[in-house]
Amino acid sequence: MAIPDEDMGPAWLRDYGRIEADIEAMSQFAHGLIAEIQDNYLPHASRVIADMESEHPQPAEAFTEHLHFLTSHREAMNAATDNVYWYIQGYTNLGNAAAEISNRYADADAFSAAQAADVREALEASGADSTEAVR
Repeated sequence: MAIPDEDMGPAWLRDYGRIEADIEAMSQFAHGLIAEIQDNYLPHASRVIADMESEHPQPAEAFTEHLHFLTSHREAMNAATDNVYWYIQGYTNLGNAAAEISNRYADADAFSAAQAADVREALEASGADSTEAVR
């Protein structure tokens, strides 16, 4: 029984060959990414987060525009702080997943390639959401 056309994926992708990974480049990427986050991002991120979490004095309630501004400002700072934190988490997870895959396949021959399930498993083990990362 043949696979129905609607389950075959886009027609323009059907003639593509296998996707192979350069394990050595993946290992270098993983180590470089993790080092970049730890050495150059984390020291600044903690200072930025501390600055954004500083409190502002309460405005006079009669000055509603100022009150609305400070409320919006607080929401924007919370979103920015979350983005700084999740950037660290996301790229650390990506680096860890790439390191895990490169370690797992380091001794494989040149024709072996990581399967999508292996990539999903490594991303899930690192805490990343693999549903969007691997398709």
